[in-house]
Amino acid sequence: MMISIGKILSVIALSCLHMNIKSVVAYSSQPSVTETRRELLSNLSTKTAGIASLAFFQKPSSAYAIDELEIGSPSRPVAIIGGGGRTGMAVAETLASEQGARLHSVIMTRSGKDPFQIVKLPPTTKERLSLFQRPVDVRDAEGVLAAMKESNPSVVVYAASASKQGGNTFDVDDGGVENVARACKVVGAKLVLISALAVDRPNSKSYKITNTIGGYLDKIMDAKLNGETKVREILGDDYVIIRPGVLLSGKSKNGPNDIELNQGDTIGGGLSRDELAGIVAGAIESQKKGITVEAYRTSTRTKLQPEFVIPSGNEMVASTYSGLFDQVKSD
Repeated sequence: MMISIGKILSVIALSCLHMNIKSVVAYSSQPSVTETRRELLSNLSTKTAGIASLAFFQKPSSAYAIDELEIGSPSRPVAIIGGGGRTGMAVAETLASEQGARLHSVIMTRSGKDPFQIVKLPPTTKERLSLFQRPVDVRDAEGVLAAMKESNPSVVVYAASASKQGGNTFDVDDGGVENVARACKVVGAKLVLISALAVDRPNSKSYKITNTIGGYLDKIMDAKLNGETKVREILGDDYVIIRPGVLLSGKSKNGPNDIELNQGDTIGGGLSRDELAGIVAGAIESQKKGITVEAYRTSTRTKLQPEFVIPSGNEMVASTYSGLFDQVKSD
C-alpha cells in the first residue's frame, strides 16, 4: 500500500487490512489457483529473494533444535492462520527460510489452496513449509480445533483478516480470534496475534477513520480490540500481540535496524510486510509471552494523538529481530 508519511496519522490503523484469502502436505502437486491470485503471486515472486539477512536473526539455539517437543520442529511446527494473504505469505517465508528463523511451518488458508504454488522458493525453504490440505475458516470453531489437533503446532500466528468472502470484521477479528485462541488453549500453543495500532485510542483520528470505513470492514477497530481482550482472557500469558503500523510497499533495506517497538499505543508509523514478518519471527525466537507491542519503522514514527510525546520513553531498538523484544514489559 503506497502512502506518504504525511498521511500516516490519518490512516495508521489501516495496518492490519492486509486482505488474506484464507489440512498437511508437501509442495508437490496442488490445485490450480485463480488467475487473479496467479497474477498477484507472479508479482510477488520477483521479490522473494529480498528477505532480511541471516544476521538479523539469532542463530538457532537449543530451543529451536529439531526435536519432537521443540518450537518449529516437524512435529511441532508453527501454524499460520490466514497464510494465503500477502502478510501470511511473508510470515511463512521468513519463518522457513535460511535467511530467517528456519522453522517448520504449516500454512492454513480459508480456501485450502497453496499460495506458493507458482512462487519460486529455495529448496530448503520449501522443505520447511507444508500446506494444511483442508480449508481452515476461522468462523468455524470446530474446524479450527480439528486443524489444530491434527497439526499439533507449538505456535500459531494469526494473520487472517476480514473479506467479502471470508467474513466481516466481527467474524474474523473478534469471533475468529476467539475460536483460534480457544483452540490454542486446548493444544497448548502460544498465539501470536497480528492486530493494529491505535486500538486502545478510540479518540484518535486513526481509530475514528478506520473504524468507520463501512461495509465488511465497518467497526474493525472495535472488533480488533474485542479480539485482543479475548486472547488475554482465554490464554493467560501464553500470547504475543503485535500491533503493526501502516503496511508500506517495497522491502526492508536494513531489517531490524530500521524498526522500533513501543508500548502504550501512543506512537505509530509504517513498515513493510517483510519487516512485520521479521518481527513475528523475532517474537517467536525471543520466547517472550504475555506482551503487547506496537511496531513501525523509526523514520515514520508519528504521535497518535496531539498530547502524546516523541520519544514516549518506551522505545525498543536492536540489531536483531529477537533483540527488539529484550526490554519488552509484560502486560
